[in-house]
Amino acid sequence: MKNEYMRPAAELSLPVVAGTKAGDPVRVGAFNGVAATNIGEGGNPAGNATVLTDSRSYEYEVAGAIAGPGTAVYLTARAGATAPILSITVSGAVWGYTVPKVGETGVRAATSGKVIVRPAQV
Repeated sequence: MKNEYMRPAAELSLPVVAGTKAGDPVRVGAFNGVAATNIGEGGNPAGNATVLTDSRSYEYEVAGAIAGPGTAVYLTARAGATAPILSITVSGAVWGYTVPKVGETGVRAATSGKVIVRPAQV
């Protein structure tokens, strides 16, 4: 295609917050994704990490009861050594949505635990 630069542009080197580790959920501008590398590693410049921004789903600890598939999940970003937090009770921009595991309803009454989350893309 004439103007195509990168296909599918799902693994991007993006500036991330200090202390970002591989596997962290991150938000960079309009991009929600998961760090595939630690900050500054994997050929990235200092301050950047490779961020996966495609439609993969990930298992994370999420605080709050899950009403069902598609429940909004919010991100509180990493703050230095403090790991990022995913929750359904925080307001602000949505980071992703819950996805049920095969054979499960996607509903969870417990207030915390592991859940499958798909990062939302604008």
